[in-house]
Amino acid sequence: MPKCLLKVATGLQCPGCGIQRALHALLQGRFSEAIHYNYFLLFSGPYILSFGVRALLPKGKAKDSLTKVIEDKRLIWFYIILFFIWFIVRNILKI
Repeated sequence: MPKCLLKVATGLQCPGCGIQRALHALLQGRFSEAIHYNYFLLFSGPYILSFGVRALLPKGKAKDSLTKVIEDKRLIWFYIILFFIWFIVRNILKI
């Protein structure tokens, strides 16, 4: 599998490090192993999945409601802040 360029260059793990192994484990049905590879998957997975659900929904009230939720600026900023907190925590604790 390809190496993370940030990790190769700096030795630091980016928030996405381990996501390929996690996705592979998920496809194999090994959920706990997938989470072990990248704990941020617990936060990013449902958010990313909601975009897929929105794409599959027909036009209407449900799609509009979901769009308002996932495109809310507060949620986006919350996700960005969690992303950087995870970057710091995983490198301090070496997770």
